Amino acid sequence: MPQGFFPAVDREAPVHPLLEQLRPAVEAEIERFDGTDVTVHGELRAVRGSDGGVELERFYWSTQYPDPSSPQGFSARTLYRDEQASSLQVHVFPSDPALSWLDDDNGPLRCEGRIESVDILRYIPLRRLTYRLHHGAGLPDSVIVKTKGTGGLNRATVAFLAVNRAAARRASSVRVPQLLRLEPPRHALYLEELPGEPLNLALAGLDLTAAMEQLGSLHRDVQALEVKGLSARGTGYWLHESRRAVDRVELFAPSVAGRTRELYADLTRTAPEDGQTMFCQGDFLPGQVLCHDSGWSVLDFDDSHFADPLSEVAAMYLAMPRELGLPAGETEHARRTYLEAYAAHSGEPFDGDRWRWWLVMHQLTQLAKRLMKGRVAPGEAESVLDLLDSGEDGLG
Repeated sequence: MPQGFFPAVDREAPVHPLLEQLRPAVEAEIERFDGTDVTVHGELRAVRGSDGGVELERFYWSTQYPDPSSPQGFSARTLYRDEQASSLQVHVFPSDPALSWLDDDNGPLRCEGRIESVDILRYIPLRRLTYRLHHGAGLPDSVIVKTKGTGGLNRATVAFLAVNRAAARRASSVRVPQLLRLEPPRHALYLEELPGEPLNLALAGLDLTAAMEQLGSLHRDVQALEVKGLSARGTGYWLHESRRAVDRVELFAPSVAGRTRELYADLTRTAPEDGQTMFCQGDFLPGQVLCHDSGWSVLDFDDSHFADPLSEVAAMYLAMPRELGLPAGETEHARRTYLEAYAAHSGEPFDGDRWRWWLVMHQLTQLAKRLMKGRVAPGEAESVLDLLDSGEDGLG
């Protein structure tokens, strides 16, 4: 996250007054943890009211850090406010504004009141918690647990079951975690823990070219899984997301809103017809790929669906500079090697027009999401739009 509190928001932005109300408490929180190794998750959701003004939907700022004194070895302080509250609330993990059952006596972190032995892997306030569980009753010594609200838990369960069945039917070389158990009352989904280190971390010890070739081939193999029973996302879905992105950019960065409206008009005019869809993991990023001598594995199928396969390839391509942390020259080599391996493994050339459409669409929607989360640095929005105006698409 860039230094400071939503540093890229225009002074004349509609959300600026809201942020100024929140700023003193958040800056005090930043000062509280100054010099501490922390991770921060933030988000501001706002909408236009009926009178044209801006109304707060919800805001949170969550500071997370290792804490040996905590039963979970992890602590988080989350500042939270929504449209019903006049002031910020403070939630100390495992208290959460939406996941109110996290610390129930028979919730996911306790069993009949006894605190479970866990390692917290990822906590997104209001949405989900992922952790490693040690010595759970009737389970292997170490498993991965996802906990989220009922709707999200049910969708994740359906997706993992469908992927497990597809991998077994095809005797595929793609290795995915097996679903071990579902406990709806505890909001817990138990998954096999697979060996390896996430690609974005393992890359330091790997040959870059060979790793990117393997990643491109693996991605196509995942998309070729004959998964059944999941929803499809056509062009209409992505245009709707793009329209929402334009509205959000205008709330945070009105100085570039005109350019994003032009982009949306171009996306609408040039939208590809719905064609062949393939299975998409939903969040195919380097951190979702485990590297191990025995083989590579793919994790996290919670948001899997069917879509144009290039939609997910474009998302990976755009995320690489941020995810891999490589020097610019190595990043471009990694991207190109991944694309070439994916295309070769698919056995068909890239459709240049479709590829450029997906790049523009994802750049626009990701810019909006990053603005909402306070992750955009000053000048970044302009740089993203300048790059799109340049027509650079990575295909050469």
